[in-house]
Amino acid sequence: MEHVAWDDSMSVGVAVLDGDHKRLLDMFNGLLKTGVSTKSKDDLIHLLADLRDYTDVHFRREEEFMERHGFPDLEAHKAAHRYFADEVDKLHHELYGDHTLMLRIDLILLLKEWLIEHIQSVDKQYKPYLLGEVASAEN
Repeated sequence: MEHVAWDDSMSVGVAVLDGDHKRLLDMFNGLLKTGVSTKSKDDLIHLLADLRDYTDVHFRREEEFMERHGFPDLEAHKAAHRYFADEVDKLHHELYGDHTLMLRIDLILLLKEWLIEHIQSVDKQYKPYLLGEVASAEN
């Protein structure tokens, strides 16, 4: 799987949220760079804990922005965030089983398929609201 480089097309127009997204991409790319197969169980436990902690902070911040700016699909967006958090929790519990190779693959797929797609498509839906473009278009 390839390294995912940040580019301006991923921007949601809010520096703090873009910074959060860049950090999440860095976590994903760091996992790819060091090689999932060489990570110890302890490394994976640490990675998942970091991911869970950071996504909690980011999701709260993002949801506060959306609420403040009247994003109409806030509840659906929150549900998508809960799905991701639940998947990370499931992977964390699976660490204590015997299928660590599948766990490693599942972790990469979750990050690639959910996180990156979420930033590139779902998060872009709130961009006009946060930038005030919706309010100005309605006036």
